Amino acid sequence: MTLKPWREIAVPHQDVLKGTFQQAEFAADLSRVHACTATAEYQNPVLFFQRTFITEGMRLLLDSVVKRLVGKGGDPVIQLQTAFGGGKTHTMLAVYHLAKGEAAISDLPGIPAILDAAGVTELPRARIAVLDGIKASPNQPMVREGQAIRTLWGDLAWQLGGRPAIERVRADDERATSPGDALRQLFNEFGPCLILIDEWVAYARQLHDQSDLPAGSFETHFTFAQTLTEAAKAASRCMLVVS
Repeated sequence: MTLKPWREIAVPHQDVLKGTFQQAEFAADLSRVHACTATAEYQNPVLFFQRTFITEGMRLLLDSVVKRLVGKGGDPVIQLQTAFGGGKTHTMLAVYHLAKGEAAISDLPGIPAILDAAGVTELPRARIAVLDGIKASPNQPMVREGQAIRTLWGDLAWQLGGRPAIERVRADDERATSPGDALRQLFNEFGPCLILIDEWVAYARQLHDQSDLPAGSFETHFTFAQTLTEAAKAASRCMLVVS
């Protein structure tokens, strides 16, 4: 039996065929996509899904996203665990583009079938907060429109709803204390919403036991992690994805 050459079965993209691709373009960066500074292959949702093979694991995750954002079930909290280069960030980008809704569902290869299987005809656009543990510094408050933000929960609130949202957690941001039930109220008020946290461990490694950092102590972040997951579960249309 004669087998066809692999390139006739899985035809490479033109940049691969011509030898013009750049290795750096294959390094997914969630923060750059959120800041709208990524290359088109990652920034444009249509191009992204054209270049993405939806595995069974990714399909199940996207199914949860769809159901969660429309209030039809779905897992509220997802933790992604793979080795370095295992596709965590790429998977988070798939979740990001689906929830953000900047392109018609019909233009995203593989996505209409996921909505059909979930019994969803229209997916609402979600508010999205992206927290990157590599780019954030526990010792350097962020400044957004003149507003100093010290903690991850302060930044989360700002990204979901700007000044009105951060007022709900302002005292906890200033004192570096976990915001408690204010997070659940925040998620319900500004839902449907999606929280993506990438490289959280890299951020937590920089914390220590004393409360002398603007971002709070290591123990405070343990409390925040529990508060965040409980709030995501209790809110009606909120999903948390963590790597």
